[in-house]
Amino acid sequence: MPFRAPSHLTNPLRRFARRLVDNGMPEVAAPLPLPDSIAGEPWFSVGKAVEGLGGERVDGWCLEEWPGLALRARFSACWRDAQGRLWNVLPGGEAIAFLPDPKRRYEGVPVAEQLHALERDELLEDYLWLSRELSKPQMDDERREVRDAMRQRLESWLELGGRGDKPCPCNSGKRYRNCCSKRVREN
Repeated sequence: MPFRAPSHLTNPLRRFARRLVDNGMPEVAAPLPLPDSIAGEPWFSVGKAVEGLGGERVDGWCLEEWPGLALRARFSACWRDAQGRLWNVLPGGEAIAFLPDPKRRYEGVPVAEQLHALERDELLEDYLWLSRELSKPQMDDERREVRDAMRQRLESWLELGGRGDKPCPCNSGKRYRNCCSKRVREN
């Protein structure tokens, strides 16, 4: 996946954070992988940290960037120790940009990830649209499979420098926005 933890807190990332949480200010959660932590299970892992070490669970958004193209926020949790420091306790963890969200609390129901384009581009918009569609639980398996394959194809085109105003990678000779972009929304 092209999204990764940002190397620093940029102005677009801060604006995105304020869109997610009123007056939200991202913090850096340092890595502190704990032995009882389970990859991909932040609430279980943070719960174990609170049980064993005290402190508190902080629900919020893990902020990621696709440099120059897009920002993503995934709902997650971090552990805040008694001194007020924020920690990413997941195994193999790294320092992450984390936005505490005091108005949301994970109660077992997944919270859809939030995406934001950093530039106007048809190919990028189609990729983000497909990503949003795939996060909807009520989609049938066949449609999900088709859309996921499309999303993966668009992601690889973007990684190779493809853009909506460039020739379509299908080799039709047309620009992407006048060719395959139309097929994305039809399927």
